[in-house]
Formats: sequence, structure tokens, C-alpha cells
Amino acid sequence: MDLMHSTLFWVIIAAAPAVTALGILIRLARREPPPELPAGVKPLAWDDKDQDDDAAPPGG
Repeated sequence: MDLMHSTLFWVIIAAAPAVTALGILIRLARREPPPELPAGVKPLAWDDKDQDDDAAPPGG
């Protein structure tokens, strides 16, 4: 009985970091909604759909 308890203890100790890392990765994988911006603040326009990525920069 003592061997079973000590083995179970070390299995739990060894598995705890893996379970913690898995939980962190699952939490990081979720896509969060965009933050609420204050009134009058315009969001950045880096993902404009109508802008061509291969076009030459303006003025050049």
C-alpha cells in the first residue's frame, strides 16, 4: 500500500507541469475579441481589404 501511495505521488508531481502547460496553451489558443476603444479613437487600418500589398508605396 505504501508503494502505491508513493508512486501515485510522483506520478502527480510529474504530470502537474504538463497539465499546467497544456492549460496555458489552450488558453492562449483562444481568439479574444478586439478591445473596446474609447469614443473618438479610430482603429488602425493595417488590415484594409482593398489595399494591394504588391503596390508601390505612394510618392515613390
